Amino acid sequence: MKLRLLFLFLFSISAGFSQTIGTTVSKKKIKIGEQIQLTLKTKVNEKDIVFFPDLDSIGKLEVVHSFPTEKNKKGNQTEWKKKYNLTQFDAGTYKIPALEVLINTKKTKSESIEISVIDVEVDTTKQKMYDIKEDENITSKTIETSQELSDQQVVLGLLFAFVCAGILYLILRQKHRNKSKTDAYVSPYNKAFLRFSEVNTETNSKEFYSNITQIIKSYFEKTLEFSALESTTEQFILKLKTAVHLKKFEISETTISEIETLFLKADLVKFAKIVVDATSHSSDKTAAENLINVFHKTLPVSEEEQQIAIAKIAEEQQQNKYKNIRQTAFIVTFLVAIISVVAFFGWENVTHYFSAKINGKDADYYLKKEWIVSEYGLPVLQVETPEVLARDLVTSKNPNIKNIAQFSWQKPEDKLAISLQTIAYKDSVKTDLKAIFNDEMSEMMQLQVTKIQTTAKKFKNVKDLSGDILEGTFEINSANQTKQMRFFTVFISDNFGLQKVRITHDAKDKLAKDFIDRVTNSLEQVNQEEDE
Repeated sequence: MKLRLLFLFLFSISAGFSQTIGTTVSKKKIKIGEQIQLTLKTKVNEKDIVFFPDLDSIGKLEVVHSFPTEKNKKGNQTEWKKKYNLTQFDAGTYKIPALEVLINTKKTKSESIEISVIDVEVDTTKQKMYDIKEDENITSKTIETSQELSDQQVVLGLLFAFVCAGILYLILRQKHRNKSKTDAYVSPYNKAFLRFSEVNTETNSKEFYSNITQIIKSYFEKTLEFSALESTTEQFILKLKTAVHLKKFEISETTISEIETLFLKADLVKFAKIVVDATSHSSDKTAAENLINVFHKTLPVSEEEQQIAIAKIAEEQQQNKYKNIRQTAFIVTFLVAIISVVAFFGWENVTHYFSAKINGKDADYYLKKEWIVSEYGLPVLQVETPEVLARDLVTSKNPNIKNIAQFSWQKPEDKLAISLQTIAYKDSVKTDLKAIFNDEMSEMMQLQVTKIQTTAKKFKNVKDLSGDILEGTFEINSANQTKQMRFFTVFISDNFGLQKVRITHDAKDKLAKDFIDRVTNSLEQVNQEEDE
């Protein structure tokens, strides 16, 4: 539950401003059987798409007529408007409920409005009364839309998973860092030369030689493992010779004599108070460093150094173990968070999103979506499409044409595209199918297509709408690449008008036929009366 709330919080930040749906009615009080007009409108960005519900009834009010959606550009925004004529044949107070309007993939509700239906007085002395019929059950046709994932939502989902895993990783890292570590080890050799660098040759002789002899004693106490610091010069030299003999490493008697000479000189300075100049200090310091160097090259590794080396290896192994634990925890947490993200969005939506990214938005992609039923042009043609077709600016110089309108969805070079055109003639015109086919070929040539091959046949859909079909193949250049495409054009014509629906698709799209069948089987001519 907490995970879901966190997601809702994250995505509410990125949702942006919320659109509102303007809701108005022509009257709030009508007589039985009288019609009122409900108008829904909203202003959105130019690229946004708005889907209004297509219903047979709204609440307990019957939809007499659902007008085509109007779209008007106003500055940087576009106003979308939908009108419904409603009526009711029983007196009472009725509520027009809030209707769900889809703006891109987001559902927004309109306002609810109360309507009063007034009974009409009837003179029962002059008119025969009949039994009251039971209310007819009217089923409303709703469109359920599955929310299509956006790139922003997917990025936020991945970011959420990464942040969850990262937080756990940092907690474990801090916990392991706080564990006690072995202090940084400095070898006796390095420690001796570090202390030599701190000795000041300009200081008084007693202090200088005391420091030098202490450094040498400390070095041998650690490396040869005997008590040296509290020993006299005589005792120290004896212990040094004994340790050299026991350790069985080669060191010349001359080197030991040089150490003994340096220590005796130090004793004379400390106890006989002999004064030594700074030049002698400097030379004796260098001599002491050279003596340590000589011993360091021949001394075996001390037990302490061995223990430190073993401890260091153990510490490195432990740190590697902690690192592996952190990395495993990060990966597991990331995967669990990803599974949670997928569960939140829905497995089908996620697979749908990545399938579209990998394979492109082909017929399979759109067939899984909920479609929109809309009316276009004059004469009016109703059709079901994945998205609303946009009006194209088109004119005709043909003197016989009274009205021409064209609508399209996507471009011919896309994996799928739909184009719809309606033409109304001023007078009766004899249908010339060959001329219609030639006009279609000319239009396709204007789209810069090549190698067109066609076949013609008759058309009849499940709604008994009949006409003609021109279908075939063509090639088109897109992004410096030649694409093999197919087209399927339905013509519905008579002496007073022509309605044409063209569908183009990638020649390799195996489900394109199902897509075409769904579009063409939804085609229906609408007899629309002129508005009063």
